[in-house]
Amino acid sequence: MTVRHYQPGDENQIQELFKKTFGQDRPLQSWKWKFTDNPKSSHPFILLYDEEDVILGHISLWVTEAYINGKVSKIGLRADTMVDPDARGKGIYKKLNDALLEEAKKANIDYLYGFPAPKAKELFLRYTGAHHMTDMPRWLFVQQPLSLLSAKLKPLAFFKPLDKLYKYFRGPKETEGDYTFKEIHECDEAFDELAAKTKNQASAMVVRDAAYLNWRYHQHPDYTYQMYGLYKENQLKGYVVTRKEEGKFTNGFIVDWLTTSANLWAPLLTRAMKSLHDADLIQTWCLEHSPPVESLKKQGFFHKDSPMPLVGKEVDERTIGFENPEKWFITPGDVDSF
Repeated sequence: MTVRHYQPGDENQIQELFKKTFGQDRPLQSWKWKFTDNPKSSHPFILLYDEEDVILGHISLWVTEAYINGKVSKIGLRADTMVDPDARGKGIYKKLNDALLEEAKKANIDYLYGFPAPKAKELFLRYTGAHHMTDMPRWLFVQQPLSLLSAKLKPLAFFKPLDKLYKYFRGPKETEGDYTFKEIHECDEAFDELAAKTKNQASAMVVRDAAYLNWRYHQHPDYTYQMYGLYKENQLKGYVVTRKEEGKFTNGFIVDWLTTSANLWAPLLTRAMKSLHDADLIQTWCLEHSPPVESLKKQGFFHKDSPMPLVGKEVDERTIGFENPEKWFITPGDVDSF
């Protein structure tokens, strides 16, 4: 019985454990994108509980760069923590978390964070001394109320054309300015410059440079995103990323956004809503202190709930105190599930 690092070839057993634990298949291509194609991590950060060559437990980090007080550091998003249901009660979860802290320190990772389910949150706090930083606020805008209601009450489908009138009065209003938008299919060095210019917007934020953004949004094997760059005098001043999810109704997400100027959040929001013009509702995450909140409120977004806990654990002593959520800039794009 031992906790060890991932070795090439382990992915077959990892995939089997994922299916057994979570009850769903995950394409190998998705696993590779997440762990081996990450441009900010040369080796997958995966720890395995191995018993006679059988993998019974798994814990991993999505390692990336972050600006910590304006300086480039490494942080790790906890992901895919799992224990074989037939092997529970052996203390595997605790052993994996103990090893995680030790190995993260060796890898010069400064901070760990995550968005765990309730039971996983309880165990992470208990075994690592992590902090429940806050619950992520979810902001919602109902864009097509009759289309949304007709998904539950089919007779209301007759009135769906009235949504156009609703959107005329409640939809995004054009904001005048000397800027233009361009759809982005591949990020260039201008995004490196944008990341550097915005590095002090928060004490802690993921480095959103070209390499990261291309991998995160333009090379994702499962989701299709739309990205728009905002330009003034041919200089990139911001971007916004959206995604739609089809089901009984169309759910639109503002997945990520960033800008150099406070007065540009509003036009970015307008561009996002145009991208999601046929979504029945639009949602995003945004911490209460974050710069986009004012624009969200003015447009009519409301704080619906806070369903996702944010937990954090310092590894390096210089990140002590970073359990304060006001130090962070976080978007849904900082989470692997979006």
